Amino acid sequence: MKPLVALFNTNFLPYSQTFVYEEIRRHERYAVEVFCRTRLLAERFPFEPVHVGGPLYAATCRAPAFDARFREAGFALVHAHFGLGAVYARPFAKRHRLPLVVTFHGYDVPLLSSPTRWLPQHLRYALLGPKVLQEMTLGLCASTELREMLLARGVPAGRLRVHRLGIDLSRFAPGERPADEFRVVMVGRFVEKKGFEYGIAAFAEVAREDPRLRLTVVGEGERGPALRRLAASQGLGDRITFTGTLPPERIAALLATSHVLLAPSVVDRRGDRESGLIVVKEAGACEAVAIGTRHGGIPEIIDDGVTGSLVPERDAGAMAARLRELVRDPALWKRLGAATRHKMLREYDLDQRVRSLEALYDEARGV
Repeated sequence: MKPLVALFNTNFLPYSQTFVYEEIRRHERYAVEVFCRTRLLAERFPFEPVHVGGPLYAATCRAPAFDARFREAGFALVHAHFGLGAVYARPFAKRHRLPLVVTFHGYDVPLLSSPTRWLPQHLRYALLGPKVLQEMTLGLCASTELREMLLARGVPAGRLRVHRLGIDLSRFAPGERPADEFRVVMVGRFVEKKGFEYGIAAFAEVAREDPRLRLTVVGEGERGPALRRLAASQGLGDRITFTGTLPPERIAALLATSHVLLAPSVVDRRGDRESGLIVVKEAGACEAVAIGTRHGGIPEIIDDGVTGSLVPERDAGAMAARLRELVRDPALWKRLGAATRHKMLREYDLDQRVRSLEALYDEARGV
C-alpha cells in the first residue's frame, strides 16, 4: 500500500488554489486524504476522501473524527498548505507523532511580522505560527525570497527547501493568434498585490498608439469597481474587456490565443506578496510572453530579455515600454515566446514537480 499523506488546507478548495488540486491528483508513490475546515466548489474539484471539521474545529483546531481517522489510517506524514493551514495541522502531527511538512506560498510569511497579524482573523496564527516554524520537519518555500524571509526569522537552513509548483503542460499549448489583433491579458484576483491598475495604465499608453491592441482582464475581487472605472476612463471603449472569473479550461484557451501576459504584482501595504505566480508559467507554456515585476518569485520564472521582461514594481511606464517593444517587433515576440515555452517544459512540468515533492516526503520521513 502507498504511504498516506494527511493534507491540511483551511478551505478545500477556492479557485485561487487550483494548484493544490492539480498536485494531489498526480501522486504516484503516495496517497492523499484531505482535512479541511470548509469544503468549497466540490463539483469543480471532485476528490475523495475529504474530511470536514465539525462545528468547533475552526475555533479550537480540534476534531475528534479527525483523530479517529488518524488512529485508523496510519498516516505517514502531515502536509499543510500555507502557514495558516499549518496551525490546524500541527496538533494532529504532534499527537500522532508524525512529520510535519508545510508549504509557504506568499502572504503567510510576511504576515507573521505584520501588524495585521493581531486582527481577529489572524490572531491564532500570530500566536501559534512561531511554534509551527519551530516544530515543522520541513518548510517548503514556493520562492527563494520566502526561504530568505524564513531564514531571517531564525528557521534553520537545514529545514527549508525551495519547492516550485508545476503546471499541467498537456493543458497549456500555443494556439492560433489573430493577425489583425495584438492580445494582452491579465489574470488574477482583484486585490492590491496584483497591481492591475499599473497593467491597465501600461496597456492604455501603448493602445493609444496602435489600434490593434486588446486587453482582457480575468478575475473578481474587492478592487473590481475601481479597476473598471480606471479602464473606462482610458477612453478605449470595448478594447478593455472584463470577463469575471473563468474556469481553468477557459483561461487555458485565452492564454493560448494571447500574445502577452501582464503580471504587475506589488508588495501591498500589509507586506503580502506573490511567490511563484502560476499564471506566468501557464502563459509561458502557451508562448504568451510575460511582462512581470521584479517581485517575489516572478524573477525566478521570467529570465529578463530571454523568456520575457521584468520591470520595477509600480512602474507603468517601464511596463508600457516593454509592451511597445513586443508590439513593434514580431520577431522579438516570437523568440521570447519560444524560449519561455522551452523553459516551462524543462523546469515546471507538473509530474516532475510532484516527483520532487514525493522525494521531499521521503526526506521528511527519513526513508
